Amino acid sequence: SLLPNDHWESHYDISLRLGFMMATAANSSCKYDDAENILRRILKDARCTKDKLPSYFLLSQIFQARGKVADAYGTCSSILTQLGETVPESVDPEEAVAMIPETLRKYDEVYGDDWLGKKMEDYTLRYVVRFYGQMITSAFFFKVPHFVAHFTCKAVQLSLQNGVCKYTPLS
Repeated sequence: SLLPNDHWESHYDISLRLGFMMATAANSSCKYDDAENILRRILKDARCTKDKLPSYFLLSQIFQARGKVADAYGTCSSILTQLGETVPESVDPEEAVAMIPETLRKYDEVYGDDWLGKKMEDYTLRYVVRFYGQMITSAFFFKVPHFVAHFTCKAVQLSLQNGVCKYTPLS
């Protein structure tokens, strides 16, 4: 290592960026164990949740790629809860079905208001949308179909309320 032993204290920003780039490179090379170890170090040493979001997201993607959909789902659920979202343990099928017309009604309310022109600027909210998208994929393989409908509606409603970002179509 070219950085000093106390690099997380003395060079926090560069340690965070370099660590994440190393984890991304390891993941891209299918060295999932290495990537996961680097991400766990980042999650241990990062100072705040905002700084941990990219690492949690990449970790959930690694779990998904390795077929550990329950771990991917759990990671997304945990971080969404930390970010103030409500992630139910169970979803009633009728509740999920009722969310669909509710979401469509909300869409009709904002459609004429140049909704597509409203950009989601908040960094954390963009990650919330990303985590919902990842959770939808995990739920597809790990849970019953009405979980997918529930989380899809949640992500779409979030975008309807706060604007769109490049991750909106993935939810």
